[in-house]
Amino acid sequence: MSLDGEQGNFKARVRKNARYIDISKCTSCGECTTVCPVDLPDEYQEGLSAKKATYKRYAQAIPGAFAIDKADKAPCRLACPGGLNVQGYVNMVKAGKYKEALEIIMEDLPLPGVLGRICPHGCEDACRRCDVDSSVAIRDLKRLAADKFDAREIEIECAPRKDEKVAIIGSGPAGLSCAYHLARKGIMSTIYEALPEAGGMLRVGIPAHRLPREVLDQEIEVITNLGVELKTNSPLGPDMTVDSLLDNGYKAVYLALGAHKGIELGIPGEKASGARQGVDFLREVNLTGKAKVGKKVAIIGGGNVAIDVARSAVRLGAEEVSIIYRRTRHEMPAWEEEIQAAEVEGTKITYLAAPQEVLTRDGKVVMRDESIEGNLARVFTGDHPLERPHIGVF
Repeated sequence: MSLDGEQGNFKARVRKNARYIDISKCTSCGECTTVCPVDLPDEYQEGLSAKKATYKRYAQAIPGAFAIDKADKAPCRLACPGGLNVQGYVNMVKAGKYKEALEIIMEDLPLPGVLGRICPHGCEDACRRCDVDSSVAIRDLKRLAADKFDAREIEIECAPRKDEKVAIIGSGPAGLSCAYHLARKGIMSTIYEALPEAGGMLRVGIPAHRLPREVLDQEIEVITNLGVELKTNSPLGPDMTVDSLLDNGYKAVYLALGAHKGIELGIPGEKASGARQGVDFLREVNLTGKAKVGKKVAIIGGGNVAIDVARSAVRLGAEEVSIIYRRTRHEMPAWEEEIQAAEVEGTKITYLAAPQEVLTRDGKVVMRDESIEGNLARVFTGDHPLERPHIGVF
């Protein structure tokens, strides 16, 4: 409490902690304490015993309503771009309440099974458990909840439908999320996708061994079940423009086009037959199930896309697959578990090297007569600002 003013003329400011429980609805039955999954040290007992996060603040006083002891958002939640209630769904998984865990996740985001597999999980880097040993496996717990309970059976509360409609260009994670949150607010939308299948880079940029197609399809179905219309083979262009969509009655157009184009290296020979962008290679593999790889493949780059290209090339029968990365392994942006998986499958990684030239003959990529290691040492040297992976098929 703080006082402002003087004797006989002052204002008192009393600070109160939020109860997080509606006092007008609480009957003091105590059932919330029985089911509460969160244990906290009891400060009144000098931390020698535990209490539930839900508790009666003053056992013998009025009002007798319960409250929730909540100091601040956890570092893991603060690190999450989506602001997910990490503590909430982790504790639900701990209690075996997978449906409730999904309900907490889907309050903020759709696609829990997808996120449980491909989320960058920065929350785990911020986890306080790292100060003890290692972080809680937050992303994997999200996946566990999605694997244990079908997200299509979650009842998603939506506001009454409004007359306005929105057109969404692109059915990737941004477009799907936009449609999901609009539907919850009662605004229906139509998603226009240029490719023959929905999912954007979730489908064409991530291999099936990392993101099973049945998982993606089921979670897209969660969104279409809310009334969202999905049209494939419908690109934005001369036949369909933003203006034409607005003229057809849409009140807004949301552009979720994605990043389907790689960055050129700016070196001689990169336009030759046999050298191609990693994103183009993955799109072909994911849409058709095949792509030409030849006997030896070199991938320039060190991110997760480079690893995806390497592991896909191995699965397509390439005899030798090598990743060339300009920095050290410690600086490699790909996830450590993916790097290790690629190495187990036979991919070789050369560090502190970058290409100066792609060797060609008659417009096609060729190799010198030396071994693959010797060739890489001579061809992929120097320094170049590489961000997107390039793939060379020999």
